Amino acid sequence: MRKNLLNVLLVFGLLIAAAWQMDAQCKKVGLIGEFTAWSADLEMTRDLDNPSLFTAIVNLDVDSDANGFSDVKFRELGDWGVNWGDAAFPSGTATGNGPNIQAPIGNYFVTFNCSTGEYSFTPACKNIGLIGEFTAWSADHEMTRDAANPNLFTAMVNLNVDSDGNGFSDVKFRELGDWGVNWGDIAFPAGVGTGNGPNIQAPVGNYFVTFNCSTGEYTFAATCQNVGLIGEFTAWSADLEMDRDAENPDLFTAMVNLDVDSDGNGFSDVKFRELGNWGVNWGDSAFPTGVGVANGNNIQALIGNYYVTFNCSTGEYNFVATCGEVSMIGAFNGWNGDVEMNRDADDPNLWHLYRSWNKDSQVKFRQNKDWVVNWGDSAWPTGTGTPNGPNIPLVAGKYDVTFNCQTAAYAFEANDAYCGEIGLVGDFNDWGIENADGFYTDVMLKRDPNHPSNFSLTYTFPSGTLLLFREDGDLTFFDVWGGTFPSGTGVQDASQFLNVPGGTYEITFNCLSGDFNFNRLGSSVYAPKVFAINVDGKADENDWNINEPISKVLAGDGSSTAKPIFGVAYNDENLYIAGIINEANMLAGGAVIGIDGDKSGGDYDAHDILFGIVAANAGVVVEVGPSGYSPEVKTSPIAGGWSFEAAISWEKLGITPAAGSQIGMDMVIVDGANQLIWNGSGNGPSSFGAVNLGNLACGNISMYAETIGDVSVKPTSNADGSNSTTYVGTYEFESAMDIVFRKDQSSTVSWGNSAFPSGTATVGGSSIPVTAGRYRVSFGCLDGSYSFTPEPIGPTVAKSQFANNAPTMDGNLGEYTLSYGMDAGVVAGAGPINNTVTWGSVWDGNNVYFGIKVVDAVVEGSGNPWDNDAIEFYFDGNHDSDGKFDPDYDTQIIMYYGNNDIPWVKADGVQITDIEGKWFPTSNGYNVELRIGWDGFGFAPARNRTMGFSIGNNDSDKGIGRDYQSAWAGTGDNWNNTGVHGDLQLAGGTLSEVFEAYFNESVAVYPNPAASSTGIHIEADTEIFTGSTTIKLYNLFGQVVSQTKADLSSGKTEIQTGNLPSGNYYIHLMSQNGNQATKQIIIE
Repeated sequence: MRKNLLNVLLVFGLLIAAAWQMDAQCKKVGLIGEFTAWSADLEMTRDLDNPSLFTAIVNLDVDSDANGFSDVKFRELGDWGVNWGDAAFPSGTATGNGPNIQAPIGNYFVTFNCSTGEYSFTPACKNIGLIGEFTAWSADHEMTRDAANPNLFTAMVNLNVDSDGNGFSDVKFRELGDWGVNWGDIAFPAGVGTGNGPNIQAPVGNYFVTFNCSTGEYTFAATCQNVGLIGEFTAWSADLEMDRDAENPDLFTAMVNLDVDSDGNGFSDVKFRELGNWGVNWGDSAFPTGVGVANGNNIQALIGNYYVTFNCSTGEYNFVATCGEVSMIGAFNGWNGDVEMNRDADDPNLWHLYRSWNKDSQVKFRQNKDWVVNWGDSAWPTGTGTPNGPNIPLVAGKYDVTFNCQTAAYAFEANDAYCGEIGLVGDFNDWGIENADGFYTDVMLKRDPNHPSNFSLTYTFPSGTLLLFREDGDLTFFDVWGGTFPSGTGVQDASQFLNVPGGTYEITFNCLSGDFNFNRLGSSVYAPKVFAINVDGKADENDWNINEPISKVLAGDGSSTAKPIFGVAYNDENLYIAGIINEANMLAGGAVIGIDGDKSGGDYDAHDILFGIVAANAGVVVEVGPSGYSPEVKTSPIAGGWSFEAAISWEKLGITPAAGSQIGMDMVIVDGANQLIWNGSGNGPSSFGAVNLGNLACGNISMYAETIGDVSVKPTSNADGSNSTTYVGTYEFESAMDIVFRKDQSSTVSWGNSAFPSGTATVGGSSIPVTAGRYRVSFGCLDGSYSFTPEPIGPTVAKSQFANNAPTMDGNLGEYTLSYGMDAGVVAGAGPINNTVTWGSVWDGNNVYFGIKVVDAVVEGSGNPWDNDAIEFYFDGNHDSDGKFDPDYDTQIIMYYGNNDIPWVKADGVQITDIEGKWFPTSNGYNVELRIGWDGFGFAPARNRTMGFSIGNNDSDKGIGRDYQSAWAGTGDNWNNTGVHGDLQLAGGTLSEVFEAYFNESVAVYPNPAASSTGIHIEADTEIFTGSTTIKLYNLFGQVVSQTKADLSSGKTEIQTGNLPSGNYYIHLMSQNGNQATKQIIIE
């Protein structure tokens, strides 16, 4: 039919005519400026009803030319060919190629009209969250920004934790999950939050919360949690979730078909309950209206369809009898398929539809897309339908259609305000040729009832197709839109076909703007870019993220217990795939992998490969693929199963991989008679899932020389809190030596260069000749740039001495040399200093220890930890000195008068669990001891290694809170700015990590994945792991979530997971002889 289409186009001269653009219609618009380094655009959101209007929330936080403003402009399609600017701020009328808009640093809600050039910048806060005892002060519950007021936020929240036992669940508001901007107040349930104000103390309960970040006003409205309906219609086994009203959080609504009377009493019994649990439920004997009471009787409803309302505050409910779903059908769609109508929000029996018919047609209304209940009449354009009545004689046109299923009254009111119906035509449907009745056969999109110019559809294309959007089945192909797949602004040009690969898509199209988008549905997996993978079948590289399950039954009875999981990675040479299969019988196992390299979705072509893997011998059978080529594959037995790794050459597939692009993929795991598939049906690339190719992942980077081992350098943080690709650290080289930077403590990927103190290292390059000295080291893992900047020891560098014997945490400071004081003096408050503080530190392979002696005549305190007599510790564990406390490396710890031996740990830093404190009163003050496990910081201790650090003393003498704070180094901002800290450098001990050997291959963990409620079995080589072994379970943030000691003399042990949340974890073993291993495990 492609030939037929081209003939039609030539007849009407459409290929000769240029691309018709909608009058005065701009394409997609973005913001560009100093905040994006003028190198990329922040795409704005086009209004669904006014295609000229765009909006965006933007953080203008960069003033690169130091003129006091963050310059920005608007431009079209990320190109300078069409751009707008003006000198006015905060509002103005931009002109083509106008000057930069100079905005003060800040966060803004921006509007822009590309037809008139009018713009406005309204100050708006960044994203707001709630934090408090209900999140253990460790994470934020994100609030929702109001569409009409960008400074208004709302949230439903269950404040169910009172950890300090004061009768309230304390909360605060904060911006971007950071304490830099936060609000609180003592008032409840309504008040005005102030910056750094006190905690809001809310009684335990569920609340609908509002907060205005511009005014600080907040409200907490007590309400119930989510409510559902349960009853005979669900076999009393599940809940039909009700919808919470946007204006009244206590009001819930639902449409329900009560069609089951299982006990034969003539009714369909139902009840309301909260959170799908019988702990809170409501019922009553009254029907159709009543007041539900807690644990009341079942509500006995007559069989039928109902619109149900329920108020969880008053218990009032109402069951309004109504019809099922109503739709239209007729000659216009071959009496095959229904056009769904939209139920009125206020009257459940009233239905609406806006639709265009390009030809006269016989039509009818019917219920639930079935002829059992249908209505028709011969009257036009208004009438009253009768059951099984005659067809309604519709006249071509655009109409607002209404139908009342209670009275059967209908009306067709002419309305030309919106575009006609939008359909899809292409190879896949013979370009929408007319049916026997003369009506077009486009695949129709569904119109949005709230935004009538917006259309959507979920559709599966069995193979690739050329495609156009078409209005009202226009046979002249004048009212059509094409463009570039998968998204953009359509052009009215019948020669600009969209080339759509086979697959299932969520499709959107706006007939006013022409904006369209194809969002591919189905399974997808992220593939990070890596430097190299050693294909040996063990799948033990740190680059792997093997957690994508394969569970869909393709063949067999579904009894397989293999629970296969896989991961994908890539580099410029190969696509890598690894899998773990928990089935010990390798003779009955295997895998089949299909790759659609160009994601064409059709039949297999030159860019595709289909191959099988034999588990027992790593045999490879290529079913479809490049001639003479076989992927590199290795398999390996593991405890309770087997694993594999495969490398597929991009060159052989004729593909050049790029971050941000996709390929198609599917995988079948063979487990005896059972076959499990990841995504599709096994019928070829059209049903494949997607592999999203990501950016290069640098991983763990270290400086390496044989004498010092691997000295970690850590990534700095980007503005959004993510890790950058620049790694830093501070280290003292006692003598000259040749070093390389390397990845994951392995020689597989290393960088070097012969230049010093700076240069550009290359993978596999020669060693860097470092001279003796203490340096601040920087390394860019993507571009290879490095520098060694001298940073000699000064007054803000303290040394922690190696301890052959661990100090006893008893308040006796004899194990320490107290050689440091509060050298920075008063950093907060007025002073003067009226006490004396001396301190020292020691370390060993497991911990760092601190001893502090405070001579103080008055020791007191109450309230917040920092308002007591206290010692504060500040740790920049990754030593990036970038200001922000990183959640996986940095923390603040306070030992204070009111808490005795229990350390207080900063909520938004790393949550240290391996910690011990001692508060010991003395005759003239107090002593403090603190022990922290190195693993809390991800720090590998050895001589000359360094972390950011400071220590402070809070003194309270007057009974009204802290009088002042003194510090060893830094400022009064030590608590929230790692950039002002000093250094803690390890002295004594060995140059290389005290416990450095890793023996991952000597340990097996199973089952993997493991259930959250069962134990994990560990088997280890007894020649490597001798005697008592410490076993720790870490989450992905480096936090210890479980710790135990076990005797591995038998080579086996078991640890309990304690109902951990599902996710990825690491098990770390350290035996008493210093040998270590780390294994990844997945908890389901």
